[in-house]
Amino acid sequence: MSVECKNVLHPQLDELTFVKLRFPRVIPRELIENVKGRTFTPDQFYRFQEGQSHNPNNYLFGLVDENKVIHGYLWAEKNYLDDSLFVNTFSITKEYWNKGEAIHKAIEFVADLKEKAEAKRVFWISSNDKFFLKYGFKRSKQVLLEYNDL
Repeated sequence: MSVECKNVLHPQLDELTFVKLRFPRVIPRELIENVKGRTFTPDQFYRFQEGQSHNPNNYLFGLVDENKVIHGYLWAEKNYLDDSLFVNTFSITKEYWNKGEAIHKAIEFVADLKEKAEAKRVFWISSNDKFFLKYGFKRSKQVLLEYNDL
């Protein structure tokens, strides 16, 4: 994903850092609850992530301040069959949204994660495509479809 991010981060946002999380229950419940379109409860998310602790293709990061307070999280998975990285969730507390500028910090982080994970491409799963299109994302040739009539 080649998205150029301007250095327009809010000063508070600049102070936050992504760190790998070993214990998913440190993520505040409200960050999980705030994810639009989520089909799982915070408890289901915690249990799932605890079961993934030894999976090298599962990436769970917290966005923390200097006092190690979590203000956001990002969850991604690598499909090892085609070397794609899927960003499943990015959530950040409202005080750090800064009119959508937090996405720049996430994009820069995911670009670095893509390199480290040796992924060939990145897919970002969202129910808010209009937001992401404003920030340089492109519609993929791959399409996520949902079928609920089974």
